[in-house]
Amino acid sequence: MNKQDLMDAMSGIKPEFIAEAQEQRGKKPAAKPLPLYKKPGFRRNFVSVIGALAALTMLSVALPNSSPQVARAMAKIPGIGAYFKLVTFRDYSYHGKKQEAKISASHVEVTGTENDQAQKQANQAAKSINREITVETDKLVSQFKQSLKSKGYKSVTVKTSVVANTKKWYTVRLTAAEIQADSAETNKYYVLSKQTGKRVELADLFKAGSHWQQAISENIISQMRSAMKKDKNKSYFIKADGDPDGFSRIKDKQQFYFNQQDQLVIAFDQGVVAPMSMGSLKFVIPNSVVKDLYQIGK
Repeated sequence: MNKQDLMDAMSGIKPEFIAEAQEQRGKKPAAKPLPLYKKPGFRRNFVSVIGALAALTMLSVALPNSSPQVARAMAKIPGIGAYFKLVTFRDYSYHGKKQEAKISASHVEVTGTENDQAQKQANQAAKSINREITVETDKLVSQFKQSLKSKGYKSVTVKTSVVANTKKWYTVRLTAAEIQADSAETNKYYVLSKQTGKRVELADLFKAGSHWQQAISENIISQMRSAMKKDKNKSYFIKADGDPDGFSRIKDKQQFYFNQQDQLVIAFDQGVVAPMSMGSLKFVIPNSVVKDLYQIGK
């Protein structure tokens, strides 16, 4: 048996193989062969294999934003839907003695789809989202320019970012943070289905008559109470606990997205369900709460 034979037998190596190889070289057989994981070069080869597998796993997420050519090529692969990326369309900044602004907004661009129907739906969804982002950023820039006439302090920061880019979902968030007498942050989430190219609202995900709002709301309230029990510094507005204006049910068009683990996340702006000091809040909904409520093909 030669050296190549030993490599071929690597996964199921036996002592007699080692003995045979050593005898051919005029050497005495070793008393006990080294375990596979201790063999020279094994760690290097193992790490290389793991790295290759990890690269393949990330391929569907990393490549679509790299170039239109790659996106178009991957769009032809069966089972892969629409791909999107963000393209900056506005950068506005101002730094004065008491006022400052940094507004960087992006539009959603369709980089590839699986078929003509997905292309059409993706283009319509991107156009709708881009229109809303443009209107909102135009408003914020206009408001800031008006504030320059006053002598008070004001700071505005606006940015667009990709919250999650998974096999099924592409989510963009527009964040606006303003500081004047106090601070306030608002977020708008835009969720796109890669399978269809459509923009998705929360209600679109669930079966009619499934009482999904109740199930999700009850879980959020349970999370709130659990958090307050663990940390006395946390406080939430809960209607069932005596707050007439407190939280009881999520809205029909509630802000949401899916995280990298494909879990539903419900988002609230500052001051909506808790004091402003707690900032913007997110609640990850366990899959066990909603898995039977989703429509087929969610």
